[in-house]
Amino acid sequence: MPAHYPIYHCEALERAEAFYDAFRQLRPRNRIVDAWPRYFLLCHTVELALKSFLAARGVTESKLRTAFGHKIDALMREAISRGLKIGVLAASEIMQLHEAHNKHWPRYPHQECRPVFVIEFFEPYVRELLEAVSTSIRGGGP
Repeated sequence: MPAHYPIYHCEALERAEAFYDAFRQLRPRNRIVDAWPRYFLLCHTVELALKSFLAARGVTESKLRTAFGHKIDALMREAISRGLKIGVLAASEIMQLHEAHNKHWPRYPHQECRPVFVIEFFEPYVRELLEAVSTSIRGGGP
Protein backbone atom coordinates (compact mmCIF):
# COMPACT_ATOMS: atom_id res chain seq x y z
CA MET A 1 0.00 0.00 0.00
CA PRO A 2 1.38 3.44 -0.77
CA ALA A 3 2.73 5.23 2.29
CA HIS A 4 0.43 8.18 1.61
CA TYR A 5 -2.72 6.07 2.07
CA PRO A 6 -1.93 3.21 4.45
CA ILE A 7 -5.53 2.68 5.61
CA TYR A 8 -7.14 2.28 2.18
CA HIS A 9 -8.15 -1.31 2.99
CA CYS A 10 -9.95 -0.21 6.18
CA GLU A 11 -11.82 2.62 4.49
CA ALA A 12 -12.76 0.44 1.50
CA LEU A 13 -14.23 -2.17 3.85
CA GLU A 14 -16.17 0.48 5.78
CA ARG A 15 -17.60 1.82 2.51
CA ALA A 16 -18.48 -1.70 1.37
CA GLU A 17 -20.44 -2.15 4.57
CA ALA A 18 -22.13 1.24 4.11
CA PHE A 19 -23.21 0.32 0.57
CA TYR A 20 -24.51 -3.00 1.89
CA ASP A 21 -26.49 -1.18 4.60
CA ALA A 22 -27.99 1.12 1.95
CA PHE A 23 -28.90 -1.95 -0.14
CA ARG A 24 -30.71 -3.43 2.87
CA GLN A 25 -32.62 -0.20 3.52
CA LEU A 26 -34.08 -0.03 0.01
CA ARG A 27 -36.97 -2.41 -0.29
CA PRO A 28 -37.10 -4.88 -3.19
CA ARG A 29 -39.18 -3.92 -6.21
CA ASN A 30 -40.95 -6.05 -8.80
CA ARG A 31 -39.77 -4.19 -11.90
CA ILE A 32 -36.11 -4.29 -12.97
CA VAL A 33 -36.13 -0.56 -13.66
CA ASP A 34 -36.95 -0.03 -9.97
CA ALA A 35 -34.36 -2.58 -8.84
CA TRP A 36 -31.29 -0.96 -10.45
CA PRO A 37 -30.31 1.13 -7.40
CA ARG A 38 -30.25 -2.01 -5.23
CA TYR A 39 -28.35 -3.83 -7.98
CA PHE A 40 -25.70 -1.11 -8.07
CA LEU A 41 -25.39 -0.98 -4.28
CA LEU A 42 -24.85 -4.72 -3.90
CA CYS A 43 -22.40 -4.96 -6.80
CA HIS A 44 -20.42 -1.99 -5.49
CA THR A 45 -20.37 -3.65 -2.07
CA VAL A 46 -18.68 -6.65 -3.70
CA GLU A 47 -16.16 -4.53 -5.60
CA LEU A 48 -15.13 -2.56 -2.52
CA ALA A 49 -14.96 -5.62 -0.27
CA LEU A 50 -12.69 -7.43 -2.71
CA LYS A 51 -10.50 -4.36 -3.19
CA SER A 52 -10.28 -3.99 0.58
CA PHE A 53 -9.07 -7.57 0.93
CA LEU A 54 -6.53 -7.20 -1.87
CA ALA A 55 -5.23 -3.89 -0.53
CA ALA A 56 -4.72 -5.52 2.87
CA ARG A 57 -2.68 -8.18 1.03
CA GLY A 58 -0.40 -5.56 -0.53
CA VAL A 59 -2.04 -4.75 -3.87
CA THR A 60 -1.63 -1.02 -4.46
CA GLU A 61 -4.55 1.33 -4.95
CA SER A 62 -3.17 2.16 -8.39
CA LYS A 63 -3.09 -1.51 -9.45
CA LEU A 64 -6.61 -2.03 -8.10
CA ARG A 65 -7.78 0.82 -10.29
CA THR A 66 -5.82 0.04 -13.46
CA ALA A 67 -5.51 -3.74 -13.53
CA PHE A 68 -8.87 -4.63 -12.01
CA GLY A 69 -11.20 -1.64 -12.38
CA HIS A 70 -14.78 -2.87 -11.87
CA LYS A 71 -14.02 -6.49 -12.83
CA ILE A 72 -15.70 -8.53 -10.12
CA ASP A 73 -14.57 -11.85 -11.60
CA ALA A 74 -10.89 -10.83 -11.80
CA LEU A 75 -11.00 -9.31 -8.31
CA MET A 76 -12.53 -12.48 -6.91
CA ARG A 77 -10.01 -14.78 -8.59
CA GLU A 78 -7.12 -12.65 -7.34
CA ALA A 79 -8.55 -12.50 -3.81
CA ILE A 80 -8.95 -16.28 -3.71
CA SER A 81 -5.39 -16.73 -4.98
CA ARG A 82 -4.22 -14.49 -2.11
CA GLY A 83 -6.06 -16.49 0.53
CA LEU A 84 -9.64 -15.19 0.74
CA LYS A 85 -11.61 -17.76 2.75
CA ILE A 86 -14.96 -17.91 0.93
CA GLY A 87 -17.07 -20.85 -0.16
CA VAL A 88 -16.80 -22.05 -3.75
CA LEU A 89 -20.54 -21.53 -4.29
CA ALA A 90 -20.49 -17.98 -2.92
CA ALA A 91 -17.47 -17.06 -5.05
CA SER A 92 -18.93 -18.50 -8.25
CA GLU A 93 -22.34 -16.91 -7.69
CA ILE A 94 -20.82 -13.49 -6.95
CA MET A 95 -18.71 -13.68 -10.12
CA GLN A 96 -21.94 -13.88 -12.15
CA LEU A 97 -22.46 -10.20 -11.31
CA HIS A 98 -19.34 -9.24 -13.27
CA GLU A 99 -20.85 -8.36 -16.64
CA ALA A 100 -23.65 -6.18 -15.32
CA HIS A 101 -21.31 -4.34 -12.95
CA ASN A 102 -18.37 -3.97 -15.34
CA LYS A 103 -20.62 -2.68 -18.14
CA HIS A 104 -22.45 -0.34 -15.73
CA TRP A 105 -25.90 -1.79 -16.45
CA PRO A 106 -27.33 -0.56 -13.13
CA ARG A 107 -25.98 2.94 -13.69
CA TYR A 108 -26.99 3.72 -17.28
CA PRO A 109 -29.70 2.65 -19.75
CA HIS A 110 -28.35 0.42 -22.50
CA GLN A 111 -29.61 -1.18 -25.70
CA GLU A 112 -28.24 -4.62 -24.96
CA CYS A 113 -31.06 -7.05 -24.22
CA ARG A 114 -29.64 -9.63 -21.86
CA PRO A 115 -31.11 -11.67 -19.02
CA VAL A 116 -30.57 -10.02 -15.66
CA PHE A 117 -30.29 -11.85 -12.35
CA VAL A 118 -32.64 -11.06 -9.49
CA ILE A 119 -30.28 -9.23 -7.15
CA GLU A 120 -31.87 -10.47 -3.92
CA PHE A 121 -30.61 -13.96 -4.73
CA PHE A 122 -27.01 -12.78 -4.23
CA GLU A 123 -27.41 -11.23 -0.80
CA PRO A 124 -26.40 -14.29 1.28
CA TYR A 125 -23.26 -14.73 -0.82
CA VAL A 126 -22.33 -11.07 -0.48
CA ARG A 127 -22.87 -11.31 3.27
CA GLU A 128 -20.49 -14.29 3.30
CA LEU A 129 -17.94 -12.21 1.38
CA LEU A 130 -18.23 -9.30 3.82
CA GLU A 131 -17.79 -11.62 6.78
CA ALA A 132 -14.74 -13.28 5.20
CA VAL A 133 -13.09 -9.95 4.39
CA SER A 134 -13.92 -8.49 7.80
CA THR A 135 -12.51 -11.55 9.57
CA SER A 136 -9.36 -11.32 7.50
CA ILE A 137 -8.83 -7.62 8.17
CA ARG A 138 -10.30 -7.12 11.64
CA GLY A 139 -10.06 -10.61 13.05
CA GLY A 140 -13.82 -10.80 13.68
CA GLY A 141 -17.24 -10.29 12.12
CA PRO A 142 -18.45 -6.98 10.64
